[in-house]
Amino acid sequence: MRWPQLVLFCCFTALGARAQWDTLMLPLRAITIDEGLSQGMVNTILQDRYGFMWFGTKDGLNRYDGYTFTVFRHDPNDSTSISDNHVRLLFEDREGRIWVGTQKGLDMFSHVAGIFLHTSDGPEQGEDMPHTMVQDLHGDLWVSGTTGLQKMTLNGKARADGLPVYSMKKVLRRSAWVSMDRSGTLWASELDHGSFRILPRHDGADRMDTLRADRPMGNNGRGRDLDDLSGLMTVEDTVRGVLYGVHKFGIVRLDPGSTEVRSIVVFAAPYGDMRSSALSTDGKGRLWISTYPGQYLFDPANGRMHLVRPVDPNLTQRAGVVQMNFRDRNGLLWIGTSGYGLLTYDERTERFHTLPGFSCGAMHYGTRGRISIGLADHFLAEFDPGSGTWPMKLPLSVYLRRPELQVFNNAPMFPAQDDAGIYWFNYAGIARYDPATDAIERLPRDASDPHAREDDHCAPLYLDGDSLIWFGSRTAFGRYDRRMGQYRYHDYPEGVSANGRNLVTQAIHRSKDGDFWLGTVSGLLHFQPASGTWQRFLNDPGDSTSLAANSVLCITPDPQRPDERLWLGTYGGGMERFDIRTGRCSHISTRQGLPNNVVYAVLPDDAGRLWISTNKGIARYDPRTGRVRTFRASDGLQSDEFNRYAACKLPDGSLCFGGVNGLNHFRPQELEEDSTADPIRITGIRLINHLIDTRDPGSPLRQVPWISTGFSIPHAVNMVTFEFATMEYSAPAEHQYQYRLEGFDADWIMAGTEHSAVYTNLDPGAYTFHVRGRNRDGVWAEHGVTFRLTVLPPWYGAWWAYGLFALAAGGSVALYMRSLRARRQRLERTVALRTAELSAAKERAEQSERVKQQFLANMSHEIRTPMNAIVGMTGILQRLPHPPEQQPYLDAIASSSGNLVAIVNDILDLSRIEAGRLPLENVTMDVRTVLSGVHEMMRYRAEEKGLQFTTAVGEGVPPDLVGDPVRLNQVLMNLVGNAIKFTERGMVHVQLNVKERLTDGVMLSATVSDTGIGIEADRVGLIFEEFTQAETDHMRKFGGTGLGLAICKRLVEMQGGTIAVRSEAGKGSTFTATIPYRLNERAVPSERPEDAAHPAGSVGHRALRVLLVEDHHFNVMVAQAELAQVLPKAQVDVAGNGERAVEMVKNGHYDVVLMDVQMPVMDGYAATRAIRALVGDRSRVPIIAMTANVMEAEVDRCREAGMNGFIPKPFQQAELATALANELATVDRSSPRTS
Repeated sequence: MRWPQLVLFCCFTALGARAQWDTLMLPLRAITIDEGLSQGMVNTILQDRYGFMWFGTKDGLNRYDGYTFTVFRHDPNDSTSISDNHVRLLFEDREGRIWVGTQKGLDMFSHVAGIFLHTSDGPEQGEDMPHTMVQDLHGDLWVSGTTGLQKMTLNGKARADGLPVYSMKKVLRRSAWVSMDRSGTLWASELDHGSFRILPRHDGADRMDTLRADRPMGNNGRGRDLDDLSGLMTVEDTVRGVLYGVHKFGIVRLDPGSTEVRSIVVFAAPYGDMRSSALSTDGKGRLWISTYPGQYLFDPANGRMHLVRPVDPNLTQRAGVVQMNFRDRNGLLWIGTSGYGLLTYDERTERFHTLPGFSCGAMHYGTRGRISIGLADHFLAEFDPGSGTWPMKLPLSVYLRRPELQVFNNAPMFPAQDDAGIYWFNYAGIARYDPATDAIERLPRDASDPHAREDDHCAPLYLDGDSLIWFGSRTAFGRYDRRMGQYRYHDYPEGVSANGRNLVTQAIHRSKDGDFWLGTVSGLLHFQPASGTWQRFLNDPGDSTSLAANSVLCITPDPQRPDERLWLGTYGGGMERFDIRTGRCSHISTRQGLPNNVVYAVLPDDAGRLWISTNKGIARYDPRTGRVRTFRASDGLQSDEFNRYAACKLPDGSLCFGGVNGLNHFRPQELEEDSTADPIRITGIRLINHLIDTRDPGSPLRQVPWISTGFSIPHAVNMVTFEFATMEYSAPAEHQYQYRLEGFDADWIMAGTEHSAVYTNLDPGAYTFHVRGRNRDGVWAEHGVTFRLTVLPPWYGAWWAYGLFALAAGGSVALYMRSLRARRQRLERTVALRTAELSAAKERAEQSERVKQQFLANMSHEIRTPMNAIVGMTGILQRLPHPPEQQPYLDAIASSSGNLVAIVNDILDLSRIEAGRLPLENVTMDVRTVLSGVHEMMRYRAEEKGLQFTTAVGEGVPPDLVGDPVRLNQVLMNLVGNAIKFTERGMVHVQLNVKERLTDGVMLSATVSDTGIGIEADRVGLIFEEFTQAETDHMRKFGGTGLGLAICKRLVEMQGGTIAVRSEAGKGSTFTATIPYRLNERAVPSERPEDAAHPAGSVGHRALRVLLVEDHHFNVMVAQAELAQVLPKAQVDVAGNGERAVEMVKNGHYDVVLMDVQMPVMDGYAATRAIRALVGDRSRVPIIAMTANVMEAEVDRCREAGMNGFIPKPFQQAELATALANELATVDRSSPRTS
């Protein structure tokens, strides 16, 4: 105990002084039936060992976790329910059993089972209503009630239901109260029959002594002597070791070693009888005394008795009728009222020393240790923080009648006090007020100055020594020289204006170098008085280091680096750390933990931390760690909302902030963080939204969840909810939590203020639920609480099921393996059989293919050999003079033989395509040349039918492409041939265009249109199938095999293209083939048709020797006739077989050999190999094969035998000429041969 308090205490002890009375306004919080309390008359309060609060009312027992009330009421159908709803006593013994005194007797509540056990159901016991209960050091219980005081001796045994076995002994027989001090001494009081000290003994030999006052206590003014200590209740201040007693006429001090009591205070209460219903002491050693007239607070340090009243006027009536009070483990005071529920008071709120009941304006700490404050409807007010009083309040209603103040409205002032105690104001110019003389003087401005005509409002000002005053106006930053009596203005930089507001400058700060920093509605301004220059800092959305908001409300130099940093409070942008050297800002806002982004004031404390007033409380910010701690109205602030300009720091380091409901004056060092973690409990568990009740049959919980360590649930329960709460009740809504389900969650889940966690569809397995809370100072509990959860597998996932599954699987595997072996054997036999069948089938297919190819080769040879003679002789006859009447016959022979050759060629082409033996070339070609060749070949046929045959090439078609000109020619020839065949009159047109440009080439589109017979709609889809024509009768009329279009489609698709047809019966058809071709960047121009028109022209006049090897007489005639046309000066010798040819080459000189392949005696292959085996130049004679076998294998065989060229039979004169020209040109380029 401090010395002044000790002196006062001794004085009160010695004199038995009368208490000094006053009213104390405290921020009480109400908890009523609206929050779930069962009834408003709260008779008794308890906090159990787990931290839960219990409240006994006239209608039920309540358990409270900060969020939810659980109500216990009597159920006549449940013998384990509470015996009665009217509860007057709650007590927890050292074993954790809760004893409940009701109107019908004494119950014991079992935490484990959640049931009530009754000590007696008899009518005699039910007549007693227990009031108070204690447990002595021997473990025995003492119960006081309406019928007296009883000792309940426990023998250490328990009944089957858990109720201890006990015996009862009557000690006092009238209505009594009992309490016990720390030494184990009992203090009992009998209504109107005195008070006693009891020294208990377990053997029953208890000693009881009557208490006596140390001296007569005087008279209370009503003529009654106070020696009678009836109704005494005791309470011990365990921190200071003082034992107090309160009886209906005063407060006494007791000594466990004596029966003599010392009077401290004699009540002179305005309400008369002060008999207490409950007592408690707080952390400051003060006594909280609950009486029916109200709640009182006695402070032994100064002897003052305070009648407690709530700051909130709505709670005044509730605080007037008090049943009891209780102080929990965190120091929170609970007050039970008579009909109005609960009131709570947090002693920690006193740290913020609140002066409530007004809206606070601008603050300025003056020279006399007082704070001048701008109040609504007041010209000036001074507050003394030392005494908490208002030494001066000057109502504006009085002062407005003075002429010098008529310019003012009722807005709060912005006062500044100089060293002489003179107040200065900035309102339509500068004004001064001298409190000593009550004189007010307005310092007029020059009427000719445009700044003097401004309709100014109250604005901040800055006192610069004893001569200059700097102030802000709407358009300029002003200066008033007190010595000269002159105003001077410095216009704001361009763009700074009031923007419809009452003022521009909201804060003024002067740095050590003499420069000014102005917080305005249009940004932060830097003004250098020496040069009169301005610098402006604004929000730039594209620059994250610029101001977050342009409205700057306050400027505070950094306590560590005042020349380098400023702290700025903004309207909507939070707080800024402004670097004076770089002009850059660092933002501290709600993202970094501030409660709100409207920052009215920033004050540093002596530890270097910043205190920030906002619209949602005061934040403490540590620049070194970046940590933010927020204080709100629940912590003792006047409200959550503060006002701008309402802040100042006092010389002793204390801070003062003002808001909409008063001011707070506090010492920052008294608000250090509480590092103690509050206990947290799992308050309930829900399965599929159904709260588990341990009393329910089949409940998975045997104990309540805050005692139980875990439980198991079936897999079908797919939703589990854990509910939890921190056992601290000053501000439950601000508690924050983290939780994690080990085995499911990878990390902690930040739940915020949500106090439940839901999990669904958990897989079978073992889990551990962890939850921890954060106290009001932001400290997280290190460990929290855990709860084990096991999700049982379905029956088929149990161990015995797995055993059965294993046995069944083992048997099944054995049976399966046996079956598998038999099946494998059958399969092996089947596979062997099928493999043999497939091998045979493959061999048959290959043999069939070989037979087919051989058949085609033979048939081609057998047909082409006579056709060579027919075609050749027909051509010869057509060139020779003949009677005109023979021309039709010759034409018929030529046409028929041509059709037959075309049919044979189509069959061979289709066969090669199906066998994949039709190679594609990638050579440079000119599509115009290809199209020109098609035109030359087909125009005669068109002219014969009187058709118009035209071709065209689009402008965008490149001259040189890479592709297969032979296959393009074949496609075009087939399409044009078909068009001419099926067109009786009209035209046939071929068009080449670029349909699409590719990355490295083009998509060439070739369109063949005709005006022929067209195709029926139902036949269009079949036209590209093999051996298919538009109609059967067309085959009879126009001929053909139906292979041409099928071959076209195959050729186009082989080149990566597509072909399509549009046709209408009777109106013609349009076939479009689209083929991709690459561009040739270094293309070499191809040979033009005109260059090869007469390829043998260069050798046609040379005297050459030609050896014709042919065994077929007619073919000899054709070859000789054609050679006579191609090489008119050549000497042609004939050999009938290969053997004769070898002999003639060996003995003579030949320039070229035309070699048939299939001949008697020696075929052409053997003959060629024999010639190549000769010695000298004769072995190098050019040999050109002439054969009716045109299969690729035949061509390859000819080349392998040593032949240089290949002429298929039947041949055209042009083909013969070209082959001869190519081979003879090759010979000419080589060295000349010698015979």
